[in-house]
Amino acid sequence: TSQILMAGLLGAVAAMTAVRIVVPPRRALAQRIRPYAALSRSRLGTGYVDVSVIAVTAADDRSPVIRVLGPIAERLALQLGRLVDAADADTLALRLRQAGFENAAPEQYRMRQLAFAVGGVGLGAALGILVFGTVGATLLLIGCFGFPGATLQRNRVESAINQRRQKMRTEAYTIAQLVAVHVRSGHGPVDAVRSVCALGRGPVVEELNEALSWIGGGMSPERAYDKLAEVTPEPAAGRLYRLLSASARAGGDVGSALLAIAEDLRSERREELARRAVKRRTAMLLPLLLFIAPVMVLFVGAALPSLVMGQ
Repeated sequence: TSQILMAGLLGAVAAMTAVRIVVPPRRALAQRIRPYAALSRSRLGTGYVDVSVIAVTAADDRSPVIRVLGPIAERLALQLGRLVDAADADTLALRLRQAGFENAAPEQYRMRQLAFAVGGVGLGAALGILVFGTVGATLLLIGCFGFPGATLQRNRVESAINQRRQKMRTEAYTIAQLVAVHVRSGHGPVDAVRSVCALGRGPVVEELNEALSWIGGGMSPERAYDKLAEVTPEPAAGRLYRLLSASARAGGDVGSALLAIAEDLRSERREELARRAVKRRTAMLLPLLLFIAPVMVLFVGAALPSLVMGQ
């Protein structure tokens, strides 16, 4: 019975989708004349302002299904985001920025998270009903597919942040040296950064370009670099930005300071690579301990009876 019900529901959804594609619903005449009517009412002094006419019209152009189910879906996405991520909108926006997803808003992130969670739950429920047909197996599959679906977006953002941090850790040393070379050749700190950004590529260069856009918009260089150091995901890049901020604030021998911090970043990178090499050598010993050592113990143990009993 459950299989027949599921097949009937899927057939109804497919038929409804096909009908809407072949014969799309007609747009109501009221939605077409609403912009002109709202503009006329705003000029007659009915409480509408000219600026809000476009926003009101855009909101009314949505389909009735979206207008009814949209707030419900947004509420569910917010509750799921609080349960899975435990972060507010500002923290989530900062994490998306650190991951390199500047065009993704927190609302879009939460809606995608809800979509993946619902998809995982639906897939688990369909497999449980169609394949096993028991309540216990269905609930187990719902949990097995629903939890990865709910955490997929968070894992994707965390992975992007880690990859971006590794790239920035590698690039910070080179960027500091290049800025030092331009400073010692006669450029100012801001002009040196601009020259390096004009030729370079990478996440550090992208953040420095953002700081240059803030400076071009009227923000002071020290405030721009301090703001950049607050939001960057990599501490090594934050050290470079704070040094640029201090040089813009107090001046001094910026080239020597940049070369010194570049050498420190290079030493830290060398130590990190050495620690990673030790961890990999240790990981290579695990197959020896898990597979070769038991075989050697068996060979030694096979000779023990003859040695002890004299046979």
